[in-house]
Amino acid sequence: MRLAGSLSFAVVAVLAGAGMTSSAVALPHRYAADGFGDSATSEVAPVGGSAEAKVTDPVPLLELRTGGGADAGWLWTLSAREAASAVTQHGMVQQDTRLGYLRRQKFTGSHPIYRLRLISRSAYLLTASPTERSALVASGDFVDEGVLGYAASTRQPGTSALWRMSNGTEWRVVPESRREEFTGRGYATDGPLGYVRPTYHRVGAIYFATWDAHGNQGIIDNSELVYGRRDWWGGVKDFAGHDTPQRTWHWSDEDWSDLKPSIGYYDDSDPETLERHVAQAKGAGLDHFSFYWYWNPAGAGDENYVTGLRAFLQARNRSDIDFAVMPCLHPWGDGSTSLQLPAAQIDRAAHVLVDEYLAQPNYLRANDGRPILEICDTRGIGSGSAEGSDLPAVRQFTDAVRARAKAKLGEDVLILRNSDLGLDDTAAGIDGQQCQGQFDSSRSYPRYVDNQRAFFASRPGILVRCATSHFDERPRIAIQIPDPQPATDESLEAAFRWYPDQSLAEFRRLLGFVQQDIAESTRPQLVDNMVLLYAWNEWHEGGYVEPNVKDGCGYLNAARAAFQLRGSGCVTNPPLPTGTP
Repeated sequence: MRLAGSLSFAVVAVLAGAGMTSSAVALPHRYAADGFGDSATSEVAPVGGSAEAKVTDPVPLLELRTGGGADAGWLWTLSAREAASAVTQHGMVQQDTRLGYLRRQKFTGSHPIYRLRLISRSAYLLTASPTERSALVASGDFVDEGVLGYAASTRQPGTSALWRMSNGTEWRVVPESRREEFTGRGYATDGPLGYVRPTYHRVGAIYFATWDAHGNQGIIDNSELVYGRRDWWGGVKDFAGHDTPQRTWHWSDEDWSDLKPSIGYYDDSDPETLERHVAQAKGAGLDHFSFYWYWNPAGAGDENYVTGLRAFLQARNRSDIDFAVMPCLHPWGDGSTSLQLPAAQIDRAAHVLVDEYLAQPNYLRANDGRPILEICDTRGIGSGSAEGSDLPAVRQFTDAVRARAKAKLGEDVLILRNSDLGLDDTAAGIDGQQCQGQFDSSRSYPRYVDNQRAFFASRPGILVRCATSHFDERPRIAIQIPDPQPATDESLEAAFRWYPDQSLAEFRRLLGFVQQDIAESTRPQLVDNMVLLYAWNEWHEGGYVEPNVKDGCGYLNAARAAFQLRGSGCVTNPPLPTGTP
């Protein structure tokens, strides 16, 4: 193998000998107006602003074509803002290539990758060699643009080599998986740039934070009427027969033993509950929790059902994972409590969302650094109804969130909405979609699994993919859904949604399809490596990956294996952390 430090001069000589000079204007060394670029002495990866610097996860290496014909070259960057500027201001074309994921910050066992610009034309070169870097700058042919990012110096689990290759007229950055292809096209290997992750998945789970006395009062009230106790676990606990006599209504021949969390039936207003959940999630390699968030318009209006979310913010290990909020602005209520957001209270709600949550240091951010707001439901905003959203009011809401984020944080927000909502996203001020819990009308879980990639394909553009672990709302019988009379197979299926053929094996197959869809994707890379599991603990609705007494860490282990997640391993009932929050 030829070393990068010696070959580059040969490549430069070939370019010069071939007369590959050009009067094309190269990108300037600094992007003063945009805050891009870096000085020659810097050892910090250039980013598109302070927001991008807040993302400590590996981010995708973006590739752009700088021009056409003899002026053509390639630009590589970790900054989505720089890539956008290169396209809009300099006519470059961003590519769909997937080169791997690098970090913007140093890490143990890492080395920097430097970016240099060829002065004669709009072409760039990457090198991991400080010696080559210095020599190329000293030659007068290159301008040093500083550190692009950081790669591992030696192979680590889940990484593969990233190479620089050349064909005498251009340099390319080539992942190990395509090296043979490029060799066949006449490219020679200059040398290695380091070891990177070919893909890096950020997997989160929806968190249903109402397992406390301040949660859904309809469940608690009706549990007392039906089961004789005020219990937010009413129905779930009764179907399982754990800690109370079992009552499974019309389905006594089924196994309900999984309906108990491994840590026991809990109160999520207790920060220790969230500490155990964070430990379970981190051990499995999950990236974040997405908390449902509600609004109560009574009086001046205020957030509702946030006791569990507040407990997370008090957890001693809260910084071990990120979190996001998912506004569920429904056009209905919980008993006498409305869940709608009147137009007159939109500004107040935007202040609460930004000041209390988006401003937190471990709030979930997209690969370009923007905090992500995932909207569960818009139909309760303004004068919306179950039939549809009030589009001007939705736009008022998204504008208010962005205005507050700009004033409070000096940042923009990436706003996504539930893919089940029918909205004109441009008119609503929405950037993309996320999908959540899914129930196939066939009532067949394998069919849902089979159709998942087609579902993704029907939602083009920016998308956070989802995976539904299960869906079964029968434990809601009598406390949220009336018991149909007469209780026939037909009437029960009309009243309740559930998958009779769901299994952990089918869930594993589903995750394989999700992973495959990401691997073959050409979507914008802002959130394209993110997955949202439905759900961490939607126990009344059958969606839970939280460890339970029957399956243990089975669902989390399946996600960890499918997406090659980090983490020391899931523990069903982890010890509490020590120290203070």
